[in-house]
Amino acid sequence: MSSEVGSRIAKNSIFNFARTLLTIPITIFITPFIIRYVGRDEFGIWALVGVISSYAQLSDFGITDSLIKFMAEYKVKNDHQQLNRLINTAFVAYIFMSIAFCVIFFFALPFIITTILSIPPELVKKATYVFTIAIALFFVNMTMSVFGSLIIGFQRMGYSNLISFISTIIMACGTFVALSRGYGLVGLIHNNVLITIFVIFSNLFVAWRLFPQVALNPFKYFSMETLKLIFGFSWKVQLSSISNLLVYQVDRVLLSHYLGLGAVSNYEVANRIATQARVFIASVFTPMVPAASSLQATDESDKVRGLYNRSMKYMAVAAIPFSALVIALAHPFVRTWLGEGYATSAYTMQFLMLAYMINLLPGPGNFILHGINKPHIPMLNSIGAGITNLILCFVLVQQLGYYGIIIGILATIIIFSLTFLFMVHKEIHGLSWTLYASIYIKPIIISTALCAMLVVVNILLPFKGYALLSLLSLIYFAIVSFVMLKGSYFDQFDRLTLSKLNPFGKVR
Repeated sequence: MSSEVGSRIAKNSIFNFARTLLTIPITIFITPFIIRYVGRDEFGIWALVGVISSYAQLSDFGITDSLIKFMAEYKVKNDHQQLNRLINTAFVAYIFMSIAFCVIFFFALPFIITTILSIPPELVKKATYVFTIAIALFFVNMTMSVFGSLIIGFQRMGYSNLISFISTIIMACGTFVALSRGYGLVGLIHNNVLITIFVIFSNLFVAWRLFPQVALNPFKYFSMETLKLIFGFSWKVQLSSISNLLVYQVDRVLLSHYLGLGAVSNYEVANRIATQARVFIASVFTPMVPAASSLQATDESDKVRGLYNRSMKYMAVAAIPFSALVIALAHPFVRTWLGEGYATSAYTMQFLMLAYMINLLPGPGNFILHGINKPHIPMLNSIGAGITNLILCFVLVQQLGYYGIIIGILATIIIFSLTFLFMVHKEIHGLSWTLYASIYIKPIIISTALCAMLVVVNILLPFKGYALLSLLSLIYFAIVSFVMLKGSYFDQFDRLTLSKLNPFGKVR
């Protein structure tokens, strides 16, 4: 992997990392605030808003991923004409798809609310209003997302993350105002309207600054050939998206149907933190898609293998210690965050974090395969995972109740993370199976030993408090960093890269 590509990925990863790091405290603050003002049942409805929006995302047909890939390639080639064809063709496609799927969703909404989600009758009217606005906002966002895709495709993550962070601030402030004035769920969804307006205009402004030659003129630039190019890649991504929804979103649908909104609320509390942790780690690696596309566009396929080897090592260093700490501190954190009475959420957080860690470890292979135009590989694996998870969760929630959902997710992720590794080795030639022992053993041993001590201390002397949790986390990461930097785990290239990111000097 060249130093230029490595530097670009590192820079974009830092932007993603910083944005996610800044948004985690906002999530921690805002969640108990929402529960306190709207109650557990309405918080369950608010959690389901995200689920409904995620399923609406299927109408994207994977176009966003396709745009990011091809924009990165055409940017390298400085092909302004084709970039404008991409933007205008996708824009027209989004408009027609938004109209069609809006009609479908609005007609299906009563059935979804009363039959699939089993919303209590007294909350049906409020849920219908909130879900209707959420769906409309999603399709507006989707239509205008071509400009956000341009920012990411041009590998300018600093801008996209700044927009995302500011929108998170608006969300937090708007949530505080809406709930403190008694507007409830209706106020929360109206706040989302303001966020959507901000994001759309910000993406438009930044896209124009990055690409002044942009011209929104479908009559001139719409191209059936470009549409075929987009869908030729995106349909494979779409199948992966459907399968991912069956793994990561079907849980709350089944909980709502079989166990009610209270179970959704308990689950969502844990899932928010586990998901934030997963996104926090994964965000560092998303710049690999446009970077791998750029390598492919310049015929540097040999460097893709080096990108895979190093990114797998960095994922191990990021995912294993961080996930282990979340698992170890789940119970004292939940006690501090929400008070007593949420032990179920703490156990849920532990199991979900274990599952998400296993899912994250082979993740760089997924990013790279998308970047080198082989999305059908993760697609096939995702289809298997989605179908398996749906069957397991459907059966186990009826047999085991609440924890049946979690067991189904964990089993699915373990099985299909292993099958994915086999598929990656078949597609990227020259990879060695000895890589995994060399990158996993050391962080697993260190993290497990330290976290076991934290768990024992919490059992003997239960503790809580943000100050103490923060102090223990800092000590934990200091010890992990010290031990990992000793020895030969990181080579000279790794240390040089870390030195560029380290504000305090050289990494030895």
